[in-house]
Amino acid sequence: MKLHRLVLTNYRGITHRDIEFPDHGVVVVCGANEVGKTSMIEALDLLLESKDRSTKKDVKQVKPTHADVGSEVTAEISTGPYRFVYRKRFHKKCETELTILSPRREQLTGDEAHDRVLAMLGETVDTGLWHAQRVLQSSSTAAVDLSECDALSRALDLAAGDDATMSGTEPLLIERIDTEYGRYFTATGRPTGEWAAAIAQLRSADEDVARCAAAVAEVDERVRRHAALAEQQAGLADHRQGIGQRLAAAQAAASALAVLADELRQAELVATAAQGTCAASSGAQAERVRLRDDVAARTVALTDVRSQLAAAIEAEHTAREVVEIACAAAAESAVALTAAQQAVDETRRVVDALAENEQAQRLTARLDRIEAAEQQLTELNRELSQITLTGDVMADIESAAALVDRIEAQLALTAATVEFTAVVDVTLTVGEQTITLPAGERWTPVSSSPTTVELPGVVSVRIDPGVTTSGAQAKLVAAQRILADYLRQGGAADLDGARVIEHRRRDLTSNRDQLAATLAGLCEDEGVGAMRARLAALREGISPALLAAGVDAGAARAAFVAAIEGRENARAQADLHQRAVAGTNVQLTEKSTVATVLRSKLADASAELDAATGRLTVQRVLAGDEQIAEQAAADIEVQRRAASRVAELARRYAAADPAAVQAELASANAAAADLDRQQTGIGQALNDITVELGVMGNEGRKGSLDLAQIAREHAFAEHSRVSRRARAAELLRSVMARHRDTTRARYVAPFRTEIERLGRPVFGPTFEVEIDSDLRICNRTLDGRTVPYDSLSGGAKEQLGILARLAGAALVATQDAVPVVIDDALGFTDPERLTKMGVVFDTVGDHGQVIVLTCTPARYLGVQDAHVIELSA
Repeated sequence: MKLHRLVLTNYRGITHRDIEFPDHGVVVVCGANEVGKTSMIEALDLLLESKDRSTKKDVKQVKPTHADVGSEVTAEISTGPYRFVYRKRFHKKCETELTILSPRREQLTGDEAHDRVLAMLGETVDTGLWHAQRVLQSSSTAAVDLSECDALSRALDLAAGDDATMSGTEPLLIERIDTEYGRYFTATGRPTGEWAAAIAQLRSADEDVARCAAAVAEVDERVRRHAALAEQQAGLADHRQGIGQRLAAAQAAASALAVLADELRQAELVATAAQGTCAASSGAQAERVRLRDDVAARTVALTDVRSQLAAAIEAEHTAREVVEIACAAAAESAVALTAAQQAVDETRRVVDALAENEQAQRLTARLDRIEAAEQQLTELNRELSQITLTGDVMADIESAAALVDRIEAQLALTAATVEFTAVVDVTLTVGEQTITLPAGERWTPVSSSPTTVELPGVVSVRIDPGVTTSGAQAKLVAAQRILADYLRQGGAADLDGARVIEHRRRDLTSNRDQLAATLAGLCEDEGVGAMRARLAALREGISPALLAAGVDAGAARAAFVAAIEGRENARAQADLHQRAVAGTNVQLTEKSTVATVLRSKLADASAELDAATGRLTVQRVLAGDEQIAEQAAADIEVQRRAASRVAELARRYAAADPAAVQAELASANAAAADLDRQQTGIGQALNDITVELGVMGNEGRKGSLDLAQIAREHAFAEHSRVSRRARAAELLRSVMARHRDTTRARYVAPFRTEIERLGRPVFGPTFEVEIDSDLRICNRTLDGRTVPYDSLSGGAKEQLGILARLAGAALVATQDAVPVVIDDALGFTDPERLTKMGVVFDTVGDHGQVIVLTCTPARYLGVQDAHVIELSA
């Protein structure tokens, strides 16, 4: 598809505009903001897609607000074998006209013309590629999706080595398969539509059959249960007589057992009372024996404590004498340590004063270096402030100068050369300039722009360089104007002057950075003010008398070290004596503690012996030792006879087996109660079942089961039929999807290769990209560093988006090519990459049309073969 001409009349704010486009190459359509550049692409879409009577919002918005007229759009387009002129008027006196110029001339109007254009475009144009090959202002940094472009897919298949001939109906086949799949499954693969209805119908039929079968089985169960209950009721009547006899015997045995249990309880009460009396008398006898033994033991313990106390008192006196000797030695060593410490303090004052003097001298030298560096840094900053040329401005100057050199070289190749040689002295007039040529002298005028050379009164010669050279001259003038602006910003007269200034600026900046680093190193730990304050403090603390005495620093340090060694020796002796004092004090404390503890134990033992003797005397006053022993023996005999009576009765009670008697009585009572309960329950159940069977007999449950089984067979047949079609559609869709994914994976490589080929002049030889199966750029690699697409800068995203579209344009076949439209892009791109992108545009422009809409034509000066169209309001 190619756009040859576009005419807009009364379209938004455009009164009339008629633009012709070359068949191939880069077309730069430039104009100010709101002049209607983007409206041209919008108008072409409305012409091709909307009817003239359309009331859509997009159509209503293009009606001019300053006049009550209809908007008109006319385009001349060629696509495949067709070339036609297509015109529409919207809003007022709507009409549509189509004139087909080739392969044979035809004329149509109205909806017939609209439908014919759609048919031709549908036959020859990949509309997905037509819309994807646009870079719009609102989405210039978004990743382009070319996966649905059939023309590009065919081109990539061929580039990947697939020689199969494409019929062009593959997307339609996939859509039909997806439509068939959608009849039976949702997007997530769950049953829907006819398939879901068949599944639900079969499930409902199965539930009906199960319900009816359960109802019939319920009737059969009721009949069987009625017969079983009747048989059980007859057997219970025969069993009742035997259970009555068993219950009477169990009740008699339980009465006899109750009498024997009462006698046993009475005997146990008597035995318990005798046991208590025996325990009391035995306890009294044991307490009397314990008191006698306690008095004897305490008498022996008191004697032992007295002997231990005498030995402890002797040891305490000895330890106290040792402590007095150690304290005297410690006092002497403390006096020696004090004298040694005074000697150390005196020598330290001398050493510290000498060290502070040395530190003050070093600090003075450091402050002098800082002052000198600050003065030099101030001078360098003053010189740098007078230079207006910055690194960015210098980069712009170099880029503009390179562009001027390239255009001048191109101009030198394309411009014609005219040389005048004077045979005699002659005067020529060139515009407003007069040139005098002596005989034999040669003169060559500049022929890159139209020039008129006149020999007054004889001949006038006009030199016209042609359109190509004029365009190059216009580009050269524009580039020179940009270079002059940058030089003016940098305060330089020409490129060499700018380079000299830049060299001087870099030298001054380097010296300034070195001085700043030196100054930062000198002031790293503290500021200048703090250093001056510290110097003043050091000078105040230095003793003039000490400096006047001329004390040698080495001798002072040696005396200081000797004093420290003497102090450490004295401290070691003092520590030794202190540890000796501490040890003797510990021993004295231990001996004193032992003596004190033994005195306390002697007092306690005497008091306890007196108390035990008093308790024994009081007990003997109440009863003698022989009397207590006789009473204990008599109580033991009474307790033995009561225990024998209890044992005899317990033996007789155990022989009667009370557990078995109670169990038999409980079992007999339970059997009688269970028999009554069974007879009542069976009678009630028989009555309920008789009533239920009467009701069920009138419901026709067997007939309902037969009908449900027939309905289930029909539902199963329908389910099987739909299941085969649904599974076939699912299998076909999965196979086609797998084939499509395999095909996409195969033709990703040629697309990536083309993008990298176009991108290496822009990004460098290490440029690589990763492409997914939808032909979207996932990440970019430069110098071995890979960055995801979403993390790139706006300029890099914009450049990659244009490269992807240009790669698609370069790959598609000639008959499938569509114009690449770039609407005011590359606004985020630096000057160097703008120049490199111009080379890419020139490369791709040979394959088809590239239409650039911009309000800044300077961005595209690097496109050497661009055809520039200027728009005016």
